[in-house]
Amino acid sequence: MAKWLALFGLLFIACGEVDGTLELGESGSSKGSSSSNAVSSSGSVCPSINWQDAPESSYVHGSTQITMDAYRISAHPITQCQYKAIMNGENPSRDKNDASPVDGVTWFKAVEFCAKLSAQMGLEPEAVKLPTEAQWEYASPVTQRNPEYWEWTNDCFDSDFPWNGITHDPSGPVPCHPNELKVRKGLNHLLDARFATDPGLDNISEGYITFRVAVKNSFLN
Repeated sequence: MAKWLALFGLLFIACGEVDGTLELGESGSSKGSSSSNAVSSSGSVCPSINWQDAPESSYVHGSTQITMDAYRISAHPITQCQYKAIMNGENPSRDKNDASPVDGVTWFKAVEFCAKLSAQMGLEPEAVKLPTEAQWEYASPVTQRNPEYWEWTNDCFDSDFPWNGITHDPSGPVPCHPNELKVRKGLNHLLDARFATDPGLDNISEGYITFRVAVKNSFLN
């Protein structure tokens, strides 16, 4: 696992961060075009989402080789300022700080944010999503995580991963109904740890809960 993480990290460094594209900015921006930083309802300017390029490749989960389609994922969890800019000034976080990850967000609110961000970026309604569990794991060597935070994924929970033996760009059980338990990941830098979580929860006793966003390259063509 350590060898794979090192190699994957080098691969991401070679590809570099995606700056100036797909920024969180003005409504109606074209696919892949640059746009200005978002302005929250309070008038503060939010840094654009820092997108990392996740190339088509594979990784190992336990003893299973999993292949992945190309996608982009936010290098950091969504900040409170970025959340407010998209969600009309809402900020459910316990400790208010525009630069900190937004927390106190239910899975439903995170999905709503993704839909609104898709529209603002001029993409199809479901282009931007919460990362699948596989996308979250694949990108974890190079995305920035805070050990105090859990992160939502898009997947419904199943005791087996990958679900149903699917090893190409897997997601959780399908169909995945909104009210079913979802997978949360991330606390204390644990890569494989996964927990079934009520999507209506906005507070996890062991730590804050936040989210990041992802978009497949197929939506950007």
